[in-house]
Amino acid sequence: MTRIVNNILRTIALMLCVGQFVLQAWSQQPSVQDSLRGVIARGGRDTNTIKALNDYAMSVHETFPDTTRLFATKALGIADSLNYSTGRARSLNVIGVSYFIQNNYEKALEFYLQALTLRENAGDMGGVAALLNNVGMVYRDMKDYVTALSYYFRAKHLNDSLQNRLFLSRNLNNIGSAYEELAAYDSALVYHQRSLALKEIIGEKQGMATSLRNIGRVYLKLGRKSDAFEMLQKALSVPEISKQTMVQTLLDLSETYHSGKHEKAAISTAERAVLMSREMGAVLLEQNAHELLSRYKASVEDHRSALEHYQRFIAIRDSLFNDKSTRRLAALQTNYEIERQRNQIALLTNDKKLQETVRTALIGGAALLLILLLISFIAYRNKRRSEHQLQETNVEILRQQDLLSDQSQEIELVNTALSENNEQLAEANSSLTALNTEKDEFFGIVAHDLKNPLNGIRGLADMMLHYAGDFDESQKQQFLTSIVSASERMFELIKNLLDVNAIERGGFTLNPVVADVSTHAEIVADSYRTRAAQKQIVIHYAGEKGICATVDETALHQVLDNLVSNAVKYSPHGKHVWVVVSSHQSLVSSHQSLGIDRSTPNDQTPMTNDQAPITNNQPLMARVVVRDEGPGLNENDKQQLFGKFARLSAQPTGGEHSTGLGLSIVKKLVELMNGRVWCESELGQGATFIVELPTIQASEEK
Repeated sequence: MTRIVNNILRTIALMLCVGQFVLQAWSQQPSVQDSLRGVIARGGRDTNTIKALNDYAMSVHETFPDTTRLFATKALGIADSLNYSTGRARSLNVIGVSYFIQNNYEKALEFYLQALTLRENAGDMGGVAALLNNVGMVYRDMKDYVTALSYYFRAKHLNDSLQNRLFLSRNLNNIGSAYEELAAYDSALVYHQRSLALKEIIGEKQGMATSLRNIGRVYLKLGRKSDAFEMLQKALSVPEISKQTMVQTLLDLSETYHSGKHEKAAISTAERAVLMSREMGAVLLEQNAHELLSRYKASVEDHRSALEHYQRFIAIRDSLFNDKSTRRLAALQTNYEIERQRNQIALLTNDKKLQETVRTALIGGAALLLILLLISFIAYRNKRRSEHQLQETNVEILRQQDLLSDQSQEIELVNTALSENNEQLAEANSSLTALNTEKDEFFGIVAHDLKNPLNGIRGLADMMLHYAGDFDESQKQQFLTSIVSASERMFELIKNLLDVNAIERGGFTLNPVVADVSTHAEIVADSYRTRAAQKQIVIHYAGEKGICATVDETALHQVLDNLVSNAVKYSPHGKHVWVVVSSHQSLVSSHQSLGIDRSTPNDQTPMTNDQAPITNNQPLMARVVVRDEGPGLNENDKQQLFGKFARLSAQPTGGEHSTGLGLSIVKKLVELMNGRVWCESELGQGATFIVELPTIQASEEK
C-alpha cells in the first residue's frame, strides 16, 4: 500500500512539473504557441487537434523532451481512435525524437521504424526520407557510422528526386559528419560545402550556422587552423544560430585556440560553453566542456582546477549511466508489481471458490439438521402408536447422524485438498513467472543483438546494390569488411546460444580422458599471440610439465580459449597477459619457479589468496590462472560475472564485440568436469580468472 501511495504522489508531482514546463514554454513563445493552445484547449478529437498536439510537442522538444512525449502520446491515442495513419506516423516520429534527445537510442529506433513502416505503406516519400534521416542520426550517435551513411544516402536520393532542397541540405550535412567520424576528411569537406551552398540559396540561417561550424571543425582536423578559426567565427556571427549550435561552436573554437597555443582564449571560450550548456540543461555538452577545461587547465599547470573539472566530467558521465540503469530498474519494478498483483488476484479467486464450497456444505448440513428435527418431531408424535415405529425412527436417526458425520469428514478432506491445490498453484505460478521473465529477457536480448547486425548488413548491401557508383573501391572494401564483421558477430551469438542450450537441457555429452592441462594451456596461449600483437599486448606463459587431469579435451580447450580471448579483448594496448599452470602445492613457490619475468614493467605475479601449503588429506588440483591488466571489475560486475547475457562495465578495447555468454559457458563446462572457476579482481587492477580441475590422483581418491 505504501508503494502504491508513493507511486501516486510521484505521478502527481510529475504532472505538476509538466504543467509548469508547459506554462513556462507558452509564456516564452506566445507568438508561436497561442494558436496551438487554442486548438488544444478545445479538447477536440479530430485531425486538427492531432496536428496541434504534434506541432506543440515539436516546438518544445529540445528543452522539454518529457513534455514532447506527453503531448505526442495524446495525439497518438486520438489518431488510433480515428484510424488516422498520417497523424499516427507523425506522433510516432515525434515520440522517437523525444527519446533521441534523451539519448535513449533503443526506444528512439523503435518508434522511428514504426513510423517509417506507416509512411512507406502510405506512399509518403517525403515522410520516408525524413525518417530515414532520423534513423541515420540514431546510428550516428551510437557510433555506427557505416550504417548511418546507408540511411543518409537513401534519404538523399529520395529528397533529390522530390527536389526538397531544405531536407536535401540537411542530408548532405549529415553525410559530411559521418565521413568526418570515419576520418575521411576530404569527403566530409565536400559534402559540408555542398550543404552550405544549398542553405545559402534557400536562406536557411540556422542551417548555415551548423554547416559553417562543421566546415571549421574539419579544417581544424586537417591542420588548417586559420581557415578553421574563420569558419567558426562566421558561424557565431549568424543571428539565428541556436543555443545548442552556439555551444558546440564554442567548444570547437576553444580547441582551435588550444591547438594554436592560445591557452587563455581557449579556457575562457570553454568556460563560456560550460555556462551556456548548464543553462540549457544540455548535460552531454557540459560534460564535453568540462573534459576540455580539465585538459586546458592541466596544460597551464593549474592542476587543482584541472582536477575539479575532471571530477565534474566524471560525475556527469556517471549520472548519465545511472539514469539509464534507473530507467531499466523502474521498468523491471513495474513488471514485478503487475505480476505480484496478478498473483494476489489469483489467490483471492481461489479463496472465494473455497468460501463458496464451505457455504454450500453448511447449507447442506443445515438442511440435513432440519430433516433430523422433522423426523424427531414425527417420531415423538407417533411414540404412543408403536414401540416398533419408535425403534425404527431411532435407527433412522442414527443412520442420518452417521451420514452427517461422513459428509463432515468429506468436507474436511475437500478443504485439505483445496489448500494443497492452492499451494501447488502458487508454486506453479511463481515458477511460470520466473520462466516467463527469463524467456522475455532472453528473446529481448537475442532480438536486440541480432537486429543491429542484420540492419547493418541490410543497409550496407542495399546501399552497394543501388548506389554503388557513389563509392570508390576503398569504401566498398570497408563496407564488405563491416558486413563480414556483423555476420561473424551473429554467428558467434548463435553458436554460444546453442552451446548454452545443449548444456542446460543435458544434451552436452562429456568424453572424459586423461589430458595434459599444461599442454592445452600452452597451445591456447600461443594461438593468441598474433592477435594480441595487433594491440601490442604480450602473452606470458609459465607452466609445470605433466599436470594431468581427467577432462573432456574439447570442453577444456573451449574454457581456456574463452578466458585467454577475454584477457586480450579487455586489455588496453601495450599491456601484458599471463597464463600459468601449476599443481595446488606449487603456489607457495617463488616467482622464478612460476616462470614469470619480473623485469617486465608493472608485472605482478598472478597469485591467489589460496597460497597456504596443502595438507596430505586435501585433493591435489590442477590450476590454470589467466591474469590481465585490464580495467578490473566493480562489485556489480562480480555479482553477475558468470550469468547469461552479462553486461559488464568494462568494454573491449579494440572494437571487438561480446555476446555476454562466454563466461556462463565456461562455468557450466568446468562444473561438468567436477572443477570450479572464480575471479579475483579490484577495480582498476586487472582481473585474475582461476580454474581448478581434479588431477588424476584426486579422481582416483573419489
